[in-house]
Amino acid sequence: MHVCSSVWIVKNEGTNTFSRNKIKKLPVASDANDLISKLDLDGKKQYITYIYHSSICSYCSKVTDAIKDNNNVEILQFHENSKLEDLTNTNKPIIVLMKNINREDSIDRSIFYNELNKKGGKIQVPALEINDHIMYESSEIINFYQHLLEKVEANSDSSNEPETQ
Repeated sequence: MHVCSSVWIVKNEGTNTFSRNKIKKLPVASDANDLISKLDLDGKKQYITYIYHSSICSYCSKVTDAIKDNNNVEILQFHENSKLEDLTNTNKPIIVLMKNINREDSIDRSIFYNELNKKGGKIQVPALEINDHIMYESSEIINFYQHLLEKVEANSDSSNEPETQ
C-alpha cells in the first residue's frame, strides 16, 4: 500500500491586518467637482480623509503645504499598526490621515502601496481617499480640500450667528 501526500505551501503576501479584509477597487473621481458631486458632504461635523503619499514626492508636499496651517485641519501620520479611533479623537472638522506608500523615508514599499494599487487601480501619489472614493492629481486634491474648508467655515459662521425670534 502506497500513501501519497502532497504538501502545498501558499505564500501569504499580505501578512498584515489588511489581508483579513478584502480590499475592493473604489470608484475613481476625475476631478474635484466630480468627487464633490458623488459625495454627501452636508451636515457632517467631521470629515475623515486619507492621503496616500511618498515622502520623496514634491506633489505630495504641495498638497500638505496647502492645508497644513489651517486651524480646521488635523494632519496625522497613519502607520501600518494605527487604529482609526485613536487618530480621530480631535475636535477639528477635517482630519487628514497620511498613508506613506514607502516605509519611512526609504524606497521600500509599505502595506499602503498595495492598498492604493488595489483601491485605485494604479500607483500614483498623491491620492485622496474619502467615503470609498479615490482621486488623483495634487491640484484637484487641493481644490477638493478648499471646497471642504469653505463648507466648514460656512457651517462655523452659521452656527455663530445669533438666533432671531
